[in-house]
Amino acid sequence: MSRHSCHRCVTHDVQDGFRQPGAEDGPELETLETTFADGGEEVFFASGYSAREIAQRHVREHGGQIYVNNISRKIKRRDLTVSVAYAVAKTAVYTLRGPDEHHTRVYRAYWPPL
Repeated sequence: MSRHSCHRCVTHDVQDGFRQPGAEDGPELETLETTFADGGEEVFFASGYSAREIAQRHVREHGGQIYVNNISRKIKRRDLTVSVAYAVAKTAVYTLRGPDEHHTRVYRAYWPPL
């Protein structure tokens, strides 16, 4: 058994509406479509070359906190082939992930702040 390595994780209360392994409906877990901010606000994502600088500029112009994607390389914008590296939001950012050896249900894997 591997060591539990989540920065912070919490069981997600609502289990319906997301695509479980083997299902065909709902957004797929561990993707951009299942990445949210705790406060419900829109999350700004930065990826590719100069992603950190773009995120920092967004914070200066709009406020918020920068969060680092250490969750998954599967989290990509549709128009790009590279993973999202940073997110900017006023509240904590998390991605919904499916059950694994450390989590028995769908859970929120929080991105650490920069």
